[in-house]
Amino acid sequence: MRYSVILMDIDDTLFDFPTGNRRAVTALMRELDLWSDTVFDEYQCINHACWEALERGEMTQELLHVERFRRFLKSKNRSDDPVQVADRFSELLGAQAIPLPHSEEMVRAIAQERRVVLLTNGITVIQKRRIALSPIREWIADMVISQEAGVSKPDPRIFEIALNGVPTDHALMIGDGLTSDVLGANRAGVDMCWYNPKGKPLPEGLRAEYEVTDLLDCVPIALQ
Repeated sequence: MRYSVILMDIDDTLFDFPTGNRRAVTALMRELDLWSDTVFDEYQCINHACWEALERGEMTQELLHVERFRRFLKSKNRSDDPVQVADRFSELLGAQAIPLPHSEEMVRAIAQERRVVLLTNGITVIQKRRIALSPIREWIADMVISQEAGVSKPDPRIFEIALNGVPTDHALMIGDGLTSDVLGANRAGVDMCWYNPKGKPLPEGLRAEYEVTDLLDCVPIALQ
């Protein structure tokens, strides 16, 4: 048995985050009476900037949760409480547990023989609710969330927390993110299975021991 612990990303690996996020943002903007054909892209520009700052270590999860809405509301000259808006968005996004093709089958097959630990940079209340709504909850041994851990991917320390004493050469990371999952696994010394459904090139300087376009192809890799 090569791997005893399989680490898995959540967003864009197990769940269809773009669809869920668009649904949640659309619902929120309609509630705020701010919906337009361009408002989603306007919000996403601010949101992406905040997430990039998080991955660079320049912003905490707690700050990101509210800061993206503070900036967005300011751009719209709105006086709404950004904390309340952020909390409402968490409720809406937490209800979006849309599985990607073969994700549930993959998790079930691997979890029957290996310890599966979710490793995510997501916000605690959102990720816990989404997992609770999904059948994969029955097969997950543990979940490490950056907001609770106090450190985010690609920092290798969050991988150490997730492994909980298991040697890095006994672990495999399955995920889609280049600057979070792949870079984080490389820094932590963990083998990487890159989920790359669109066949994108791997940037120079990053390493993936395995690359798949279908999540079911992760099963024999994880169980070797």
